[in-house]
Amino acid sequence: MANAQRRLLVAAQWILAGAVLWFALRSVDGQWRVAGSRLAALNVEWSWIAAATVIVLLTYLLLIDAWRRVVTASGQQISLGNAARIWFVSNLGKYVPGKIWSITAMTMMARQSSVSPVAAAGSSVLMQLVSIATGIGVVLATGAHAVDRPFVAVGVAVALALLLIATPLLLPAAISVAARVVGREIDVPRLAGVTVLGAVVRSTVSWIAYGVAFQFFVRGLLGRSAGAPTSYIAVYAASYIIGFLALFAPGGAVVREGAMVTGMLRLGLTGQADAVVVAIASRLWLTVLELLPGFAYLAMSKRASQSIADR
Repeated sequence: MANAQRRLLVAAQWILAGAVLWFALRSVDGQWRVAGSRLAALNVEWSWIAAATVIVLLTYLLLIDAWRRVVTASGQQISLGNAARIWFVSNLGKYVPGKIWSITAMTMMARQSSVSPVAAAGSSVLMQLVSIATGIGVVLATGAHAVDRPFVAVGVAVALALLLIATPLLLPAAISVAARVVGREIDVPRLAGVTVLGAVVRSTVSWIAYGVAFQFFVRGLLGRSAGAPTSYIAVYAASYIIGFLALFAPGGAVVREGAMVTGMLRLGLTGQADAVVVAIASRLWLTVLELLPGFAYLAMSKRASQSIADR
């Protein structure tokens, strides 16, 4: 029975993977036709691309550890390796239309790993909320010079930071209100302030790291990267958040690229043509970095399932 359930789960994961691959390739194919000729004419400096790739992969590990720590604080036990497997595979769901597939895959895999699906999904939702809030704060802090009233932007960023710090105190009250609205008891484990603060710090560092990696990527792609690192941090974080909030766009496709082009032009980082190339090339680059680990873990899961079945 256990083997049958394992095979069913692996089959479901591969069905999801097939859907992910189809939607991702459809998106990438259109983008490649637009940028292919321009990319072919570029003299890419691969050392900068490699450095950017290493930073992104290390940032993934930072975020995985942040999620794992929240899950552990909820009373569950999960290793970093197992957390990485669940995180990478479930993250494939972002490329399928709708925003529920990542959470759905995560709950299935968490149950398979003897981790409470509620704790896994709840921790993921909390991390997403923290990520959005810290991302907005980072955008306001690093991109304040690009708005008409920079002091207002900085003030909003500070207010968001204070709100995040107060989350452990405000969360129980928010849950109580939600329970009354839905008319049922909501059992959510209480998280210590240090746990939420750790998630906030890791999320903030991740946005900064992503922005630095983005600047390195632009430097490697175009041979130059005009502008301060803070501008690249602001553009990357803003475009990612806008794409994430576009519920109709799988993986934020097109929406994120449009926001990135607008941000780069507004901050004077590149001209129109190069901004379009950077936006599309970065999408191709990040798509590969997100898909490969997930498919690698799926392949390893299939081999493990076959090994168990052969015993």
